[in-house]
Amino acid sequence: MSYLQSYDGKKVLVTGGGGSIGTNLVRALVKAGARLVIILDDFSAAYEWNIPSLPGVMVVRGSVDDDVSLKRVFNERVDLVYHLAAFFANQNSVDYPERDLMVNGMGTLKLLEYARLCGVPRFVYASSGCSIYGSEAPLPLREDFMSMDLTTPYQITKMLGELYANFFSHHYDMKIVKTRFFNSYGPGEVPGQYRNVIPNFIYWAMLRNARSGSGPWRR
Repeated sequence: MSYLQSYDGKKVLVTGGGGSIGTNLVRALVKAGARLVIILDDFSAAYEWNIPSLPGVMVVRGSVDDDVSLKRVFNERVDLVYHLAAFFANQNSVDYPERDLMVNGMGTLKLLEYARLCGVPRFVYASSGCSIYGSEAPLPLREDFMSMDLTTPYQITKMLGELYANFFSHHYDMKIVKTRFFNSYGPGEVPGQYRNVIPNFIYWAMLRNARSGSGPWRR
């Protein structure tokens, strides 16, 4: 049986489902046969126009650190949680460290607790490569390497999420997968302050070529 068939008829919660990774994941889940895909997003870093208009997709506007929103989505008795929501990114966390802690720290803890209480079979946590490996990790990178030489609140709270995931896995025997993203980019991503570096590089290159009248973006 293909692994994609395991999504057939399932109810899946995607936090941060309005972002670039989230919306592409939602499309893939619907294509794989998921019966219901619930997007939980406060749209502080996402856009409603990015949400795919597909049958079986439900959008709940709310934050992962808000109990009312969490009770709403877990009331659907989901089979799987993809936790992508985060207070992004490094500089944003430096400017607003308390908000970073509430969303990335408390929000992740609350999600894990609700998932445990509701008996969700599997939980996927979107971690960050820079938060685990730091800047001095020996190459090639290894899963068992962790660095405590972290330089931003974002790095600290994303690692905190991994540590909470470890606790719930060991103490409650929850099935948890941790993914460590690096500089991701793709359809649905936009440039701007506090955004991923690659879309910003592309935007600046396009803008420079447009102003100089060269390249495929010349006027």
